[in-house]
Amino acid sequence: MAPWWMPKRDIEAFVCRHESWVERHRAMLAERRRREAAVSEADVVRWKERARRILPEKIAHYAAIMGVKPTGFRVTSAQKRFGSCSGKNSLCFSYRLMAYPEEAIDYVVVHELAHIRHHDHSRAFYATVASVLPDYKKRERLLKQPLPELILDD
Repeated sequence: MAPWWMPKRDIEAFVCRHESWVERHRAMLAERRRREAAVSEADVVRWKERARRILPEKIAHYAAIMGVKPTGFRVTSAQKRFGSCSGKNSLCFSYRLMAYPEEAIDYVVVHELAHIRHHDHSRAFYATVASVLPDYKKRERLLKQPLPELILDD
């Protein structure tokens, strides 16, 4: 949405200048919707079970390294974020995270655990993440790729 005071010609010029970016992102969204539409309810159940099986171990492992203690954890169906940390230090993870490589899953776990110390995205927050995962930027980029094929292999 453009500011109400912006002239229409400026809006159109902006859109024209960024046309390739817009098209690229529209294609990525269409591909994501196509892949998610192919996921059955049985797949969702299996992914949630996998998340409930593997995430507690990862949380315990990284929490011990980081010296933090989450108050709880849940698996959700969140569509817009892979994880979150409440003000009371309870963690939530979307079952969709299970579509990504192990390195990306570990990154999200460490990211959310770091919020127990820093409830923001400050330099100190990212320093905490980097102290555990020095390659966190590479791992973070994995999550920005289009949703991988939803393969349930375990």
